[in-house]
Amino acid sequence: MLERIREGSQGIVAKSILGLVILTFAVSGIGSYINSQADTTLAVVNDVEIGQAAFEQSYQNERARMKSQFGDMVEQLMLDDNYVANFRRSILDRLVVEELQRQEADNLGVRVGDDQIRNAIREMPEFQQAGQFNNDRYIALLRQAGFQPNEFREYIREQMSRTQYVGAVSGSEFILPSEEKAYQTLADQIRSFDMVTISAAGLKPSIKPEQAELDSFYNANKYRFQTQPKVAVEYLVIDVAELTADIDVSDQEIETYYNESIAMYTQEEQRRLSHILIETGDDATAAKAKLVEVQTELNAGKDFAELAKQYSADTFSAENGGDLEWVGTGVMDAAFDEAVLTLNKVGDVTDIVETDFGFHLIKLTDFKAAIVQPLAEVKADILASLKQNKITEIYLDVQTKAVETSFEIADSLVDAAEVSGVKLQTTGLLPRGQLPAVLNDQKVTSKLFDEDFINEGLNSELIELSDEKSVIVRVNEYEAAKQQSLDDVINEVTAAVVAQKAKDLADTKAQDILTKLNAGEALSSLGLNVERQDDIGRYETSVDVTVRDAVFALAKPSEGTKELTSVTLNNGDAVVISLDSVALKSTDDAVENTTKQQVESLVSRITSKAYIDALKANADIQINM
Repeated sequence: MLERIREGSQGIVAKSILGLVILTFAVSGIGSYINSQADTTLAVVNDVEIGQAAFEQSYQNERARMKSQFGDMVEQLMLDDNYVANFRRSILDRLVVEELQRQEADNLGVRVGDDQIRNAIREMPEFQQAGQFNNDRYIALLRQAGFQPNEFREYIREQMSRTQYVGAVSGSEFILPSEEKAYQTLADQIRSFDMVTISAAGLKPSIKPEQAELDSFYNANKYRFQTQPKVAVEYLVIDVAELTADIDVSDQEIETYYNESIAMYTQEEQRRLSHILIETGDDATAAKAKLVEVQTELNAGKDFAELAKQYSADTFSAENGGDLEWVGTGVMDAAFDEAVLTLNKVGDVTDIVETDFGFHLIKLTDFKAAIVQPLAEVKADILASLKQNKITEIYLDVQTKAVETSFEIADSLVDAAEVSGVKLQTTGLLPRGQLPAVLNDQKVTSKLFDEDFINEGLNSELIELSDEKSVIVRVNEYEAAKQQSLDDVINEVTAAVVAQKAKDLADTKAQDILTKLNAGEALSSLGLNVERQDDIGRYETSVDVTVRDAVFALAKPSEGTKELTSVTLNNGDAVVISLDSVALKSTDDAVENTTKQQVESLVSRITSKAYIDALKANADIQINM
């Protein structure tokens, strides 16, 4: 979308709109723009800074990746300030680790050659069409992503260096047969036990909390009983889908565009060339004389490819008989191009040509005439392009009108809605989690609940939700969070106190049972509901994970004895466990091979983590977030 906006910005109407935007920006936005360019340092790793810009790019990339994988659930998570804070810190930690890895790769002398980078890029499926690398697609995608080719090559070099370094570290460990067997033995254990569950829910009816207990819990947990801050919002949604639903492009428009842009649909004539190069060096006369000798051999009937292999200073092409593949005009020296145009048929060879690189003999090895794609073949593409141009123009126009008016009349969006033709929408007082979906975006909610923005009472700047949707918002009314009295939340407080007392009582009953069992009484003699669990594996899902983990944390019981413990479940229930049997299940070769892979993966992760921990311990790291 942004790429098409840049393309659409070349028209007269678009330029006029952009002129207005620039004027508005110059008057109102220069201060915020300058501030946005300040690349605040968030971390320093051995004197190398990690700035705000790099962090925000990684943050947005990871957020977009999560949204594509998990959908709208991510936006719900982003409403939690604590989650967002932890998420942002994890991104910064990752950037710190990547910088440590990059520095260590340099220290270890990990290097990636230009040939490796070129091959890696050519093999990337993103840059291929019909299974072959396409340079035009490569340049277009780089431009769309904001990369220059040299920047992208260095980015790939850094990624490959770090990958080689990580592979060297994680690939240095090995697994002994005894270690694999020990892990297999532990993984294949099955355990049998008795369990008794004391239900917290069953104890609740008998619990009658006293007022002092309610007062104490309320006073200790007041933060849990505050209302959420609320805002009443008026807003404009500028949505491409709504603005351009009825856009149409006529056949005449398509034909006119095709005729005016015929060069775009013309594949120029192509020449495949081979050459023999003798570099000038310190003696141009001697170099030319050498090539004259080669030319004499060629005229005497010697094969051009064999001569190229024998004499050409361009070793890369010489290995292939001088083949330069398909060479377009402007790629080589001007004198080279001029000489090529004198070659009329396949097999022709030029006379000696002098360029800045030396002296050449150039042979035409293949030729393709110019091809013009007919309108019928490209009509669909032109239709899509013209339609997108119209969409872009309309979107820019509506955005510009809305932004200008909302800035000029800053305490209301009524006029901006009227001028731009966008429907003005409002809400009543709502907490953050109940705002309409279009406002339920972290960029929007952080603005709506910003104290300074609320106090100003002015319209926001344009907030981009995506390439095709943006909003302008204003807070009409604000209700701050307030403390609820105990009377207001007496039912919630009572339920919380009862749940805690039921949990504590269940734990007490579990401990009483353990005391009796340790004194020699049998579980079956206590008149309890005993559940038998036989042959439970380490990754069994038929029992509660807390119970299963507690069972496998117990030591293997001696013959005729039992290992005892108790655990508390998330619902408050207490479970008494009596382990009496530990055995091994049978395995086959396939399982053993899987186990070996699991051990290797586990050891690899442990090794990598230990190495990173060591790097951190020896590094000078400053975190400024």
